[in-house]
Amino acid sequence: MTNNSIAVPKWITIYLWITFIITLGASLSGYFKPDALLGTWEALPAAGALSLAGPLGLFVSRNMATAVVTLFGLLQKNASMIKIILLLRMVSDGLDCVNNIIAGNMPVAIMGGVMCLIEIFAFTQIKE
Repeated sequence: MTNNSIAVPKWITIYLWITFIITLGASLSGYFKPDALLGTWEALPAAGALSLAGPLGLFVSRNMATAVVTLFGLLQKNASMIKIILLLRMVSDGLDCVNNIIAGNMPVAIMGGVMCLIEIFAFTQIKE
């Protein structure tokens, strides 16, 4: 892979570092202290909800993978890698928005939608 040293606007890098920290924190919290992270989750009483083989495991896996890819891309300082991170986050946050609209969880849907819009805008700001 060649080093694509096209300048990425600083605000995009800051945004991705912030999302990396949040994503990593959510993953580790979900793994080590799931009841603290998901204490108000309506499905919490369901059998297996906090099992790593169930929904919690999918949440932790997805967020940890996103955090690792984000960290790798940020350390590469490569515009193409930053675009891949943004694409990953656009799909992930966009689906979070849609899924939470369907589930009737509007605060999370709005957060996912806003993040998706930020990522779409950021993606268009990186010219190669």
